[in-house]
This record gives sequence, C-alpha cells and structure tokens, in this order.
Amino acid sequence: MRLRFAPSPTGFLHIGNARTAIINNLLSQKHNASLVLRIEDTDMERSSKESEDSIMKDLSWLGIQWTEGPDCGGDYGPYRQSERFDIYKEYTEKLLSEGKAYYCYCSAEETEQMRKEAQASGRNETYNGNCRNLTSEQKTRLEQEGRKPTIRFHVNPDKDISFNDTIKGSVSFNSSNIGGDFIIVRSDGIPVYNYIVVIDDALMKISHVIRGEDHLSNTPKQLLISQALGFDTPEYAHLPLVMGEDKKKLSKRHGITSVNLYREEGYLPEALVNYISMLGWASDDEEEILPISEIIKQFELTKIGASSAVFDFKKLRWMNGNYIRSTEGAKLLKLMYPFLSKEYDLKSYSDGWLIAVITFLTPYCELLSDINTQISHFLSDDIVYTDEIKELLLSEDGWKIVETTKELFDSKLTSDNFYSDYINLVKEKTGAKGKNLFMPCRSIMTGSIHGPDLAETMKLYDFGKCKIRANTAYNLKQV
Repeated sequence: MRLRFAPSPTGFLHIGNARTAIINNLLSQKHNASLVLRIEDTDMERSSKESEDSIMKDLSWLGIQWTEGPDCGGDYGPYRQSERFDIYKEYTEKLLSEGKAYYCYCSAEETEQMRKEAQASGRNETYNGNCRNLTSEQKTRLEQEGRKPTIRFHVNPDKDISFNDTIKGSVSFNSSNIGGDFIIVRSDGIPVYNYIVVIDDALMKISHVIRGEDHLSNTPKQLLISQALGFDTPEYAHLPLVMGEDKKKLSKRHGITSVNLYREEGYLPEALVNYISMLGWASDDEEEILPISEIIKQFELTKIGASSAVFDFKKLRWMNGNYIRSTEGAKLLKLMYPFLSKEYDLKSYSDGWLIAVITFLTPYCELLSDINTQISHFLSDDIVYTDEIKELLLSEDGWKIVETTKELFDSKLTSDNFYSDYINLVKEKTGAKGKNLFMPCRSIMTGSIHGPDLAETMKLYDFGKCKIRANTAYNLKQV
C-alpha cells in the first residue's frame, strides 16, 4: 500500500485537509505503508514557500509521519509539481501524438459563449470541440494572430465511466456529462491539476487515493486520462465533507478552521487528532477519547459513514480539556509556559510551585491559553477589586468578615494554620454561613466570588500574600 497527501501551498492547512492527512496517516501506520507528501504548487501566483513550510509544520505538529516528500526525498521525486514539468511535457506530447489531445486556440470569451449556448440548448458539453480538427494552416494563421493555445483532452461522448469507491460504493458517470473536451495545459504552458495528478499518482505508484468528496467530480476526468496513458487505476475513497452546525461546508464563519490557529489557541495535537480521526465513525465501544494507538488499531475506511460529519467546536474544547487534565505536571508546565511567558515574568517562581499551581487549575482549563486568566491572582501580591466585589465587601455583613479577617491574620492565623483554619474561625466569630460566609472570604483573597477550593488556593498563595490581601480589603474604607 502506498498513500499520499497532496496539499496546495496557497494558505494555511484547513481542518478539512488536515482530516485527509490524518486519515492517510492512520492507514499508513496501521498497514506499515508508505505515505508520500506531494506539494501541488502549480498555482504560481498563489503558491508560496512560506505556505509550504507552514503546512509541513502543522502536519508535523499533528504527528503526521510521511516517508517520502520534498524535505526527505525518496525514490519517486521530485515531490513538488513545479519541479516535474519536464515529466508532464513528455506525457503531453504522447497524448498529442496519439490524437488524444489537441491544441485549442479559442479565447476565454469564445469558450464562455459556447458555454452559454450549450446551457440554452440543454446540452451538457460546455466546449463544442471547435479546434479539435484544425489543419496545420489554420493553426499557423491563429498563431500569427497572436493566439496562445491551450491543450485539451479529447473526450469521447456517451462513454460509461465507473469505479468502486471504498466509502461511497459503485459510482458512475457518463462522459457526455463532464463538460466536453477539457483543458489539460493552460495557454501559459502550466499543466492543470486534473491532468498532472494522474501522472504523479501513477509514477509515484500510489495504490490508494483518499481525499475529500469535493474531488469526486474530478475523478471521471482523471480516469479518462489514466486510461489514455495506460496507467493502472488506484483505489479511490472520497471522504464526506466536514460541515458546520448549520450543515454547510465548514468555513471561517463557523469558527477556527486553520490548524495553526488551533495550535496558537492552546489545543493539544493529541486532542485535535483524536477528534478529527473520529468524525463520521465511532469506536467499537463508542468511547470518544482514545489514544492514537487504539484509533489506529480500530480504524477502517469502511467504518466512515457516507454522510457529512458535523464539526462540534464545543465537543472539541471538552475533549481538549480532558487531554489537558490527563497531562503530567512537568510536561503540562512545558506546554503552558509559552502562553504564560507572554503575559507574566516567571523568573522568580520555581518550577515546582508553578507545577503545583497549574495542576490545581487545570480543571478550569479547556485550552492551554486558559491558564493565563486562571493564574493571574497567583502571580501578584496586589489585588484589584471590581466595583461588584467592593459593594459586597463594604456591605454590613461583608464588612464584618473583612474586619474579622484582618483581626485573625493579626492574631490567631499563622503560617502553619492560615489556610486550614481561616474559614472556620471566620464562621465562629461572625456566625456567617453558606454563601454569606464563603463569597466574602473568597472575594477578599481572590477578588472573585467563584473559583477553586479556597483553602488550597490560600496554601499556594502562602501566608504573606494572604495577609497582604486581608489588609488590602480592610483598607477599602480608607480609600
């Protein structure tokens, strides 16, 4: 088995394309097969090395392991289409010499007029074969007019084109319904995707082509070219498209669609791969969170449903939170450090203390970047109370707790018992209970009425910081 992933370097890696790459990678790992990374960069205006590098970086981050490609070579290179033009030219000359392709001098305006006429008459052919039988004299005259020809593939009408798709089953097209003779080389000499992808797959000995179903309509053209060149046909599997919750093709209006943005937001690659891998199928026991090794073990193309899968952003966040909570402390600190260091100076804090804090806070983090909002009150002695918190603390009941807190930190609370005895001593002295006790106490220490366990929070603060905050709250009436 030989598989391939063939992105166009015209932008960032989209989730839909990432899914194709992930599924190809699952199969290559499952069957110990070769996975070819081929860069389809014939769109000279939009393709860039920056995009190629970005795509490869994202693929590596996702754990995609290709065995051949532009960065590592292989026996069937080059692996950039822009470096294979001499190869394509050889096959183009073969098709021309055998009468299976021909030069077309029709202008864009003329072909558009043909399309309109075909549409008006109910015909399926959008090109009428106008240049199919030009004489040498006619070609010379058209070239003298300054016309630069395209090269079209000769499509015989009313021919059945059938193949078996691993996901969709038996698929058939009629050659009269694919638009007539189609262009394989543009007037600037650049060959088009539908043509050269066939040559590349054949010469790179690709046995299985797994791609999105948006390529399904390209398949009959590719099969005709493959037959004309005498190539063996690979097995095809067209993956249903990934949709937004409105059942429309996933796009930016639905949320993040580029893999690089998921990385920058603080998603873990394991979570993203787990979620994307299982779009459209379920594990044997219907467990949703599985290690990649188990996904590889259970995955089969035939398990993927034929209908489109809906991308659930909330479910992905939930899954990512589960992966964060299952990550060991030292590794988690390493993952969160880049996010923390953007906002905080961490030089004065030990790794051990930071690990303890982030481990304590991970139940409240669905993204790695969430740690920045959760940890802020741990990394500063100072505290700023919102108007809402001030109103609570300056109320009659709230102020009793503020005064009691100040008194306790000046007397009974020490570095040995401040976090374990604080709440009980305040309750004993004020008689407050329930939210009338906990909300003011938490607000004094953290500046919020909600949050994780207060005693553990105070323990991680240390006695000095808690005493400073007791004084800060007490000084509210002095402001």
